[in-house]
Amino acid sequence: MNDILTSNLAQFIWGLSAFVVFVLILFKVGVKRILVAVDAREAKIRKDLLDAEEAAGEARRQREVNEKERKAHEGKIAELMAEVRRDAEDHKAKLIEHGRVEIEAMRVRALREIEAARHAAVAGLRRQIAEVATLVAEKAIGERMDMAKHEELITAAITRFDAQNA
Repeated sequence: MNDILTSNLAQFIWGLSAFVVFVLILFKVGVKRILVAVDAREAKIRKDLLDAEEAAGEARRQREVNEKERKAHEGKIAELMAEVRRDAEDHKAKLIEHGRVEIEAMRVRALREIEAARHAAVAGLRRQIAEVATLVAEKAIGERMDMAKHEELITAAITRFDAQNA
């Protein structure tokens, strides 16, 4: 058993020494690279965090600028809308006034036409009355009158008619 123990102990020492040499070589060669890589990664993460904080600050500033611009634009929009409303009201008033003028012109035209039609009707009525008066006078007198007498009777009848209707 001693033999097994010493042979195992010898193997253990050789294994341990190989492990220690491997670890020393690893530290000498690999740990420096790993530490450099870890330090570089840490520096990159720090830089990324700082960049992110700067970007967040810039985004906040830009948001504030955008908010101010939005409020300014809203004010301009409100002014433009008020101006458009005023223009629309002015246009509406002009259209209403134009409509009133046209209606008044149509009313005056209609009154003129009515007056012209009334005059035409009166003239036609006078002519018919004169004709009827002439026929009645011819029958009453029983003879035909000359042109001068005829016109005199017509004028007298029209004058009496105008006096009665006036």
